[in-house]
Amino acid sequence: MEGFLWLVTQMTLLLTGAAVIFFWLGWRWRAQDARKLETALNTRIDAETSTARSAQEDRDAARMKDHLHLATQTKLESDLLEANDHRRNLERELIRVHDDLKIAKRDADQRAEDATTAKAELVPVQNEVTKLSSELSQAQRDKARLEKEITELRARPVVVETAPVQTTVAPTTETEASEPAPVTKPKRARKTPAEPKPKAPKETKKSSKAVVDAQTTLARLETDLNAKQTLLNAVKQEQEEWQRRVATLREKGKDPAGLGLAQKSLARAESDVSVAANAVAHLQHQQTALRHSLEQAATITQDDDLTQIKGIKAVLKDQLHVFGVRSFQQIAAWSDDDVEAFSELLAFKDRAKRDEWVKQAQELISKAPGQTNS
Repeated sequence: MEGFLWLVTQMTLLLTGAAVIFFWLGWRWRAQDARKLETALNTRIDAETSTARSAQEDRDAARMKDHLHLATQTKLESDLLEANDHRRNLERELIRVHDDLKIAKRDADQRAEDATTAKAELVPVQNEVTKLSSELSQAQRDKARLEKEITELRARPVVVETAPVQTTVAPTTETEASEPAPVTKPKRARKTPAEPKPKAPKETKKSSKAVVDAQTTLARLETDLNAKQTLLNAVKQEQEEWQRRVATLREKGKDPAGLGLAQKSLARAESDVSVAANAVAHLQHQQTALRHSLEQAATITQDDDLTQIKGIKAVLKDQLHVFGVRSFQQIAAWSDDDVEAFSELLAFKDRAKRDEWVKQAQELISKAPGQTNS
């Protein structure tokens, strides 16, 4: 029995030692695995940290690019606004140059017309000069012929009758003998001038020219009106574009600087629209006033002397005739808009208003109502 107990005790001790040894070995193996796992986790954490750092750097770079893009966009919009302003200035300058060219062309046409009239008036004078030169040449030839005859008469010898006792001279005094016989200048038949060709009355020619010039003026107004209407449509489109851009920027609310620039551009576009609309309205009124005046001129049988109105000289009178204004009654019926329209057509700004043409025409009508045209 004691041997059995001793054996059990020994076996227990052996088993306990084996268990301790196995426990120690297991703990060591687990510690090694834990260290390996910790190393792997640290490596993974380092990799994740590096990745996060790279992502942060990428985000910072993207944010910088966004700022650069925004600054570039703002600069481009500013450059676009300046380019639009420059384009509008160039368009205004082009319109002004076009108007100056039209005025210069009209002046050149007027000078050419004056030159043609002067040439036409010079032809009869040249014909008369040629005729007088021919007559002068004929008179010089007649003078030379007469001088030759006088010389021949003076060179003839004096005839003297002689007698046996005394010499008797013909009853001619010394003075009479020395003087040649009077020579009668033959009358030269004057050429009968050819009858001039009948010319059309001056007033008729002037009227036909006025119709042509009036039609030319109407065509010019139509061209100008089309150009102004095109410009008005363009600035209206630009205004609508800026209105949409301002509305978009207000909705986003992220670019106050761009919104301010857009609002300034919108204000300029609205101003341009107003100016272009006024120009179109003025041209339309000029066209309407001119057509109405031409319709009235077709019913006028006798023109009034418009130079009786202070401020209207011969040139302005002719220009008014071109535009169909031929009577005091027409000027007296002008409204303020008509006065402005004809002032612009005549290129004499404010003269009609300053000299009170309407009032003067009314006074002339009241003084001599029977001599005016209605």
